[in-house]
Formats: sequence, C-alpha cells, structure tokens
Amino acid sequence: MPIWREPLVHFLLLGAAIFALSQAAGPGGADAAGAKDKRIIVTAEKVRLLKGGFVLDNGREPTPAQLQRLIDNFVREEVLVREARAQGLDSDDSIIRRRLVEKMEFAVTEPPMPADAELEKYLAANPEAFRAAGGRLPPLAEIRDAVLAAWMEQRRAAEVDDMYQKYRAEYRVTVEAGNAAGGGT
Repeated sequence: MPIWREPLVHFLLLGAAIFALSQAAGPGGADAAGAKDKRIIVTAEKVRLLKGGFVLDNGREPTPAQLQRLIDNFVREEVLVREARAQGLDSDDSIIRRRLVEKMEFAVTEPPMPADAELEKYLAANPEAFRAAGGRLPPLAEIRDAVLAAWMEQRRAAEVDDMYQKYRAEYRVTVEAGNAAGGGT
C-alpha cells in the first residue's frame, strides 16, 4: 500500500498546508482581528470632557502642554485598564464589583421634586427620624431640607430596587449545596 494513501499522511499534509497559509498571512492575518482591540481613539468629545474636567478643577483652560498631559494620562489609563482586563485582573475583585454596583445605582434618574403635600405625608409617616430634642416634631418649614433629602434618598432606593428587580427577573440563580447557608433560586 503506497504511503500517499495513509490517513496519517493526509492529516500531516493538511496540517502543514494550514500552517503555511497562516504564516503567509503574516501580520495582516491572525493579528488583524486583535489590532482593532489595540487601537485607542481619543475623540474630540473625549478631549472636550478632559478640558472640562480641568476647567472645573482649576478655573481656567489648560495650556497646550497641560492638555497633552491630560490626553497622555487618559491613554495611559486606557492601556492599563485594557491590559488588566485582558489578564483577568478585574475578575472577583470586591472593590471593582462594588464600584460597578455604585455606577449602576448612580445611573438611576433623580425623582422629580415633590410637592410640600408629599413631604408632609412623608414626615407624618416617619416622625421619629425628625424629632428634635425633647421629642418635639418641628413643622415642615423648619426641617424641609432634611425631609426632602430623606424623601429623595427613599425614592432613589426604591428606584434602584425596581431596577434590580427588573434585571433580576432575567436571571436564574442556583446555589449549590454546601456553598451557602441557605438555599436560593
């Protein structure tokens, strides 16, 4: 039986052909897909945001050298963040997870300003939070800012919980026995 009819020979020839093609493709081949990931485009909008942050911090426009440093710092940060993600350094990090949760919570829009009648109802439902020394409950006019802040915080918490519940409905959770104190779904 001639060697050319052996399946192993066919396999080796096919493997060699694939290897030769991948080598011939060179940098434009396999690396081309990864090259897109290696591009950092600093848009005019990003430059505007960098300038705006500088103006807020310093009360003036940055000089051209300062603007270049802002851009360089942004590029440095972007490179390091991408490489950290590529190495999986963002996985299972409680600080990063907490920051992402905070950003999701921050994304919830502010509730509209309530009328005084709404604040009066809130004050009546939560008097203990606003009692003055001696047990006196001041009128709304005296503590409006504190009542408004507490009302806004409660509304925001409710909005965040609604957002969570909406997303949570899309997930199926399984808690493996022995890994947690209680069961879960």
